[in-house]
Amino acid sequence: MELDEYLKSGKYADSDSPLVAEKARELAESCESDAEKAVRIHAYVRDLTFDIAGGFRMLLDGKGKASDFIREGRGFCMHKAAAFAALCRAAGVPARIGFEIVDCPDKPFLPEKMRKVYGTRPQPWHSVGEVYLNGGWVVADCTVDREQGERTGRPVPDFDGVHDLATTEGPVLNRRGSSPDMPDAVVERHKRAAAAFFKHMASDEPPALLPDNIIVGETEDVALTPPEK
Repeated sequence: MELDEYLKSGKYADSDSPLVAEKARELAESCESDAEKAVRIHAYVRDLTFDIAGGFRMLLDGKGKASDFIREGRGFCMHKAAAFAALCRAAGVPARIGFEIVDCPDKPFLPEKMRKVYGTRPQPWHSVGEVYLNGGWVVADCTVDREQGERTGRPVPDFDGVHDLATTEGPVLNRRGSSPDMPDAVVERHKRAAAAFFKHMASDEPPALLPDNIIVGETEDVALTPPEK
């Protein structure tokens, strides 16, 4: 398998950022295998704060890169998946970003008003880290930080570098596929959803469900590598 594209820096998974490179060196120090590097990187990214509203605000302010997430110390699944991929690459380990549809009807990690305008619909573009270890791709979701997992009754297990680790937000309904970086169409979907969320949150009107096209976005033509069977 050709892995060069999964070691290159990207627009969002910016592994060539000095901040990312320095953090990767720090995390990979004394590691004896790629799996050990991935485990350390996962734990670091996971336990930076999972903050959907704050991450949406960052994105609208032009802060969607892995380096932005490391600098700010918070973000949502897009930031976390990009940071995991970028840090792994900076440490010499091939990594990419996977996309899933996740069922999380109660959405405990959203502010209350945001929950009401989202409703019980699945999350259509959840992002996860994927890392190439021992001849195959392994899912390493690092979205929910340990403190929030415990507080919401969704305990977050450790990544072992061997087995897939899915999000604790809810069951994965479908794995869409993967990409070396965040596709621009998905980023634009997140931006439109973020703008709509904040508009509703600032309004004095009773919350109303956002239309499906805002939740899903104009993402029909996103090119992804199909998931492995």
